[in-house]
Amino acid sequence: MNHTLSNKILQLRFSTRVIGFSCAVLACIMFSLKPVLIKIAYSYGGNATSIMSLRAFCSLPIYLGMLFILLRNKVNRSAVRKYGILTCCIGILGYYVASLLDILSLKDISAQLERLLLFLYPTIVVFIVWGKSKQRPTNNTLLSALLGYLGVAVIFIHDFQMGGDRISVGAALVIASATAFAFYVVLSKSLIQKMGSSLFTSLAMTAAGGAIVIQLALSDVTASNWNAQLIVTGLVLGIFCTVIPSYLMSAALARLSSQEVSLTNNLGPTVTTIAAISILSETFTVYNLVGLTLVMYSIFLLNKAKS
Repeated sequence: MNHTLSNKILQLRFSTRVIGFSCAVLACIMFSLKPVLIKIAYSYGGNATSIMSLRAFCSLPIYLGMLFILLRNKVNRSAVRKYGILTCCIGILGYYVASLLDILSLKDISAQLERLLLFLYPTIVVFIVWGKSKQRPTNNTLLSALLGYLGVAVIFIHDFQMGGDRISVGAALVIASATAFAFYVVLSKSLIQKMGSSLFTSLAMTAAGGAIVIQLALSDVTASNWNAQLIVTGLVLGIFCTVIPSYLMSAALARLSSQEVSLTNNLGPTVTTIAAISILSETFTVYNLVGLTLVMYSIFLLNKAKS
């Protein structure tokens, strides 16, 4: 009987981890299409404020509706009273500050370089956890981080020779975005466990959406100047690159550790590269190949170290 119970527990744990990894991978793919769509939005006359606002207009009602439904539960209302302010702050950090910096960067750099730079956030997560737990990463983890940074450096140096200081500004913005999102991943883990992934995501994204609306109100951007192509692109960004993957990411974090979630995103650069080449007609040089290979191998080593 004990043996049967043990098998059931193992099967449940396996099923939970499979669901967690599946959610993380799907979220990664959807998030990876974001820079390509942002580049398209820029080509339709958008700017950072209009792009973020369009995303918020189609995603915020969904988060508010979900939040309203969840708050009908007394336990959820109690959780919001206890953790609501902290959740809102973390949501603004991860989905407003990080997103704004990322969108601004895409004015100056390619979608491929943006994705590789943003993809450094798993190693940043490792170092944040290292500083928090005082537990030194393994040599494989440190080696993988070095290879990842080396891979990005190869592409950055090549692009810098083509674009100069403009590339440096864009790269700095992406690194700042990756750092903000890494802190979001680490800080959100405990709150998701306490509140549940759906409640946390709905509240965090509502707070981030509210910050975007405030930004629009304080800016000189006029919605009447948005054309149909920009609006459609913004809607796609809001639903398929924001709402759905944000819930998938939180569902993954509810089932896996923050490091495991960050390390499952090895498909990201490849998805972005394929989309950037086929949709945006970006060039793919030997430097891109070397850089992408090094970054992908670095993620392989990180997964191996974690295992």
